[in-house]
Amino acid sequence: MKKKRGLFVVIEGIDGAGTTTQAKMLHAYLENRGVESVLTNEPTDEPVGKLIRDSLSGRIISPKTNKRIGFSEKALCLLFAADRIEHSASIEAARDRGTAVICDRYILSSIAYQSLDPAIKPKRVIEVNKGCSIPDMTFLLKVPVKECLKRLKNRKDVPTVYEKKKLLESIDRNYENARRRYRDTFGPVVAIDGTASQGDVHRAIIDGLGEYL
Repeated sequence: MKKKRGLFVVIEGIDGAGTTTQAKMLHAYLENRGVESVLTNEPTDEPVGKLIRDSLSGRIISPKTNKRIGFSEKALCLLFAADRIEHSASIEAARDRGTAVICDRYILSSIAYQSLDPAIKPKRVIEVNKGCSIPDMTFLLKVPVKECLKRLKNRKDVPTVYEKKKLLESIDRNYENARRRYRDTFGPVVAIDGTASQGDVHRAIIDGLGEYL
């Protein structure tokens, strides 16, 4: 008998929305139920992903000027796609083994963040990501920017270039505007109130998976 393909779930939201926490909770839930699963994230921890992270946190130094630099959204759009193409290979390998995959951010993030540059339309992001793994379900955690900024202040991670009120407001709007276009190519998106308690948000995700569990 052919082994059932593993589930692929993505958790999305602006910085501070709680995507990492909820991805970890879903992973633990599946493992506790005896469902073999892996937890992953984007950017990945592989070389291209690390390059992206270094750019977003201001860790790249120009050898010419010896000053900190960051990549443009146009460059990041392609870097994220390159990272994701390689990531998709490992995602598909896990799914073929019957292993569930939970990913903290994915293609919807690229649409929302890289389209901060008006020259980058959602269509462009979708085009360069065609051929990547398609999730069974994407959850979008909706949390007001003011609340996200409050949460980010208490985080110990190095802040990214996006952790500013105006940028997060634009990204939040981009997420909402991109949902329909994303759904047409990469599957269903379920919005969840991320201001609820961690437990309530987790239960909403489990309920949203319904038939898949």
